[in-house]
Amino acid sequence: MSEPIYVVGHQQPDTDTICSAIAYARLKKKQGADVVPARAGPLNPETQFVVDRWDVEVPARLDDAAGEQLILVDHNEYSQTVAGAEKAEIVEIIDHHRLGGIETSEPILFRNEPVGSTATILTQLFDDANETITTQTAGLLLSGILSDTVVLRSPTTTDRDRTVAGRLADIAGVDYEAYGTDLLSQKSKIGEKSPREMVLSDFKEFDFDGQHVGIGQIETVEPSAVLDQQEAVVEAMNEVVTERDNAVFLLLVTDLLEEDSTALVAGPEIELVETGLDTTFTDHESFLPGVMSRKKQVVPLLEDAFGAHSA
Repeated sequence: MSEPIYVVGHQQPDTDTICSAIAYARLKKKQGADVVPARAGPLNPETQFVVDRWDVEVPARLDDAAGEQLILVDHNEYSQTVAGAEKAEIVEIIDHHRLGGIETSEPILFRNEPVGSTATILTQLFDDANETITTQTAGLLLSGILSDTVVLRSPTTTDRDRTVAGRLADIAGVDYEAYGTDLLSQKSKIGEKSPREMVLSDFKEFDFDGQHVGIGQIETVEPSAVLDQQEAVVEAMNEVVTERDNAVFLLLVTDLLEEDSTALVAGPEIELVETGLDTTFTDHESFLPGVMSRKKQVVPLLEDAFGAHSA
């Protein structure tokens, strides 16, 4: 009996990652493929709320993907993949982020679009396949969109995201603003975690011209729950820098109500972060007005700064 293909997202899974893995596995199964959803890490409070709300089984954890066949969703960089992915066969990628350097020996389906959520792309894939989106699947896909776009308020939000969210909300039978408010309230539970759990809750690692840069984000309606523990949080960030040999670790504490972020930083290359973001850190902290998107407002700027430094 052949092994299944695993649909899996990045190492610190968020709601879009988990919901996309479940939804795409459902679509592939409808098309006759032996595919199962998986996760590469623990669920955050918001995602746990979503799977409970829609009565969905949590995907099994895949700790080592070596020798397996993988479909990657919501990422396409080895620095973010499940352990063992470099020794796995990657057969598809569905994503909405920058291209990150994964190579394959054979041509694969690689769907990458500049939208606010992987779930937006998956909705189109259901339509392309002429497959019905059930109430439960619509709830999952809607959750992925609302989470990743901060209820359609993030600068990454596109008209497609808005159109698809409205349609999915109709299928799921919810008011997306009211449901989105429920999602946002779950994000504030991050303050109940330990400093290490907080800084790694949505952590992604990037390779900028050979230097490993960690960029985390905590989205909350109560940023004080994190910032009041700043000394312990920065200490935890320094531990991560040492463990992962990061040039720097930038953590965005994003206030979802005020629509801005406070950045915390650790590591030896703080000056490059200051250059890239055109800011100054005092006691490891800097206020970034209007910054909500790591993908659109932070990653490109830091990639340019590190690239210019190494040139």
